[in-house]
Amino acid sequence: MLKKQIKIDLFISTNFNIKYMMNTFLGLFFVLFVSVEGCFRCGYDFPAQHTLPQRVVTPLQYERITSFAFPTSWDWRSVNGQNFVTRNLNQHIPSYCGSCWAHGSMSALADRIKIRRNATYPDINLAIQVILNCGQEAGTCHGGTALGAYHWVAQHGIPDETCQVYEAMDGICSPENICKTCSMPVGDSNCQAVTNFTRYYVEEYGEVSGVLKMKAEIYSRGPISCGIDAEPVVNYGGGIVSERSDEINHIVSVVGWGVEGNQEYWIVRNSWGSYWGEGGWMRVQTGINSLGIESYCSWATPKGF
Repeated sequence: MLKKQIKIDLFISTNFNIKYMMNTFLGLFFVLFVSVEGCFRCGYDFPAQHTLPQRVVTPLQYERITSFAFPTSWDWRSVNGQNFVTRNLNQHIPSYCGSCWAHGSMSALADRIKIRRNATYPDINLAIQVILNCGQEAGTCHGGTALGAYHWVAQHGIPDETCQVYEAMDGICSPENICKTCSMPVGDSNCQAVTNFTRYYVEEYGEVSGVLKMKAEIYSRGPISCGIDAEPVVNYGGGIVSERSDEINHIVSVVGWGVEGNQEYWIVRNSWGSYWGEGGWMRVQTGINSLGIESYCSWATPKGF
C-alpha cells in the first residue's frame, strides 16, 4: 500500500510555541510509514457531515444562547475544582487500530454521562470494543465516524468496559463479545456471555462547527468530538498548535478552551496514551481552523440521566 510523501519540513515547525519529540530512528520510521494515515486507511472516503445520521429534536445550544458572553476560559477538567472528564485512553494497545472515531466519540459521551451524574463515583467508561465487535457499519480499525458511533449507540446501547475490555481489533458480534465473564481454571478461555448488564444509550446527536457554536455546545452540555489533521502533531510535545489544515484524518475530543498570553486555544484530549503530548492532551489555537479542528465536530446527549 503506497503511503503519501511527506516533506521533511514537517519536523521543522515555524511555530516556536510547539515542541516536537523526535529522539530515535524508530520515531522517524513511525512518522514516515504509519502516522501519515492518521486514523484511517489509505483512500478512506471520509463522508461529509450532512450525509451522516443525525437526530436533533430540541433546539441547538447556539440557538438558545446566541447573546451569551462566554467565560474567558472553560475546562471540564476543573469546574469549581471538580473534574468532570473520564480517563485517558490509548487506541493503539495492544495493537495498532485506527479506532480514533470510537475513542473520541465515546470519551466525549462518557464525559457527558459524568456531567449528568454530577461526577458521582465510579466513572462510567464505555466499552469501545463492543462497537468494533458489533458496530462495524459505524467503523472499524481502518476508520469510521463519530456520528456513526453515536447513531449505533442510540440504536443498540453500549455497556461499560467491565463487560468487554478493549482489544484493538475488529471482532465478531456475539452475546459473549458484548458482555462476558470467565471462569477457572487459570489461563483457560472458559468464558460465557452475561445477560444481566446495563446498556447506555444516546438520545440526540448531531454536527457542530465554528468557534461560537462549538463553545455553546461544550459550555452547555459537555465535551464534543472533532476531526483533525493528525500529521503535524504526531510528535507534539507541548505548546499551542497553530497550523492551518483542511484535511481530516483523526478524531479527538474537545473539553473546553483557555488563553495563554493573548492566544486562545482549544483543550483537546487525544487517544494515544498519556505519554503523548501534554499528558495525553494538547492545545490548539482557536479561530483559524488549526488542524481543521473547527470544521468537523459532533455531539451526543446521553439518554436517561
